[in-house]
Amino acid sequence: MIKDLVKRSRSYRVFDENYKLDRKDLVELIDLTRFCPCGKNGQYLRFIPIYKEEVLKQIYPYLAWAAYLKDWSGPVEGERPTGIILVVSKEGSLTDPILACDMGIASQAIMLGAVEKNLGGCMIRALNRKKIAEVLNLSDDYIIHIALAIGKPAQEVIVEDIHEGDDVKYWMDDDKTHHVPKIVLHELIVE
Repeated sequence: MIKDLVKRSRSYRVFDENYKLDRKDLVELIDLTRFCPCGKNGQYLRFIPIYKEEVLKQIYPYLAWAAYLKDWSGPVEGERPTGIILVVSKEGSLTDPILACDMGIASQAIMLGAVEKNLGGCMIRALNRKKIAEVLNLSDDYIIHIALAIGKPAQEVIVEDIHEGDDVKYWMDDDKTHHVPKIVLHELIVE
């Protein structure tokens, strides 16, 4: 049921690094995007699957993991994702509204596919695009839109009901349980 997949599709930031993903795993997730709607049916997005440990290690320092968690600099060795999918394009810009919409739809399809495989991930838009492009020897033609970090989740994520106007900042306990405030349903609906 789609609601179950959506509810399980949280932003995981701590992973079991012993669970290795390979190219096939990531390509299966990328394949889902072929069936997603996109603006003008332009199909501008392309995807870079990253699964080799030596490349992942070079990219980790260029990902910013959680703006609200000021005392946490991201997953440490042993807790990192074992796959990253970069969503890129040769067209448009980072502020192009059609590409932003397409990127969101494609990214969510990948994340829901990951959940269906008992994986999880985190969509990371705060990243050092220039440094990642250098690591990958990616041509200047490409714009990196987002990094989708994927792996076997090793943390619990709890949704906390809040009301409109309450603090929306997420937090992590000492045991790395991640708490995510979400506004209750009836306050999301405008009558």
